[in-house]
Amino acid sequence: MTAVVLVQGGIAALYLAAVILLWSRQDRLARPAIALAALGFAIHFGLLAWRWHDIGQIPIVTRYEDLTVDSLMIVGIYLAVQWRLPELRQAGLLALSMAGLGLTWALFHNRDVFPMGPALRTNWLIIHAQLNSLAIGAGTLAAGVHLAWLAGRIDNPDTPALAGRLAAWAFLLWAAMVAAGSYWASLAWGRYWGWDPIESWSFATLMAYAFVLHLRQRPAWRGKRWAEVALFPYAMMLFTTYGLLLVRRSIHGQYLFQ
Repeated sequence: MTAVVLVQGGIAALYLAAVILLWSRQDRLARPAIALAALGFAIHFGLLAWRWHDIGQIPIVTRYEDLTVDSLMIVGIYLAVQWRLPELRQAGLLALSMAGLGLTWALFHNRDVFPMGPALRTNWLIIHAQLNSLAIGAGTLAAGVHLAWLAGRIDNPDTPALAGRLAAWAFLLWAAMVAAGSYWASLAWGRYWGWDPIESWSFATLMAYAFVLHLRQRPAWRGKRWAEVALFPYAMMLFTTYGLLLVRRSIHGQYLFQ
């Protein structure tokens, strides 16, 4: 386990080193920053692949695995988008910071194996969990663009449209996650919806994204004023995924806090 801590800590250090280079805003340091993030991503992916092989089941059950997978998805989406749209590279200040902190936080959770019970041995768990990670990745990148835009680190005519598009992707992926989770609940617990705290906050987050995207259609809300408001659904997404179980009991907690 000591080796896992060292490797995972090293990956987090690579992500945070990339953040430091991006913070300088010097063009000559941008490529090394992306190279460090890409190296961390490759090792990160290998670490998860090794765990999958080692435990004999997909690593998406415990809070340690949840945080580690989410961090990987955040970095993967960021690297893919900045490769296609380098003008959004400064969004990595948030995205890579969140990934580094997520990996570090994961190490404070139990890293033992939690065998899957009957309710977990279904492909709908994989679909639901991966949609959640994708939504968090897209939401984090969108929030990173919003923050960099507000701080003047991203400033080009296409920024408002790109920020809106990323927020829309976060909304769509979160909606798909809620739908998949609802169907899985019908298979595992015999009901599609039960107003469990996680279910309720997931729905509230979805409605918050819908409201923000609707608000953006009004001309008066298409500038930085909208970017400020658009950060609230992301905060709700983070609370729903990581904070809610710290203050409320939920049927979902029997898996994540093992």
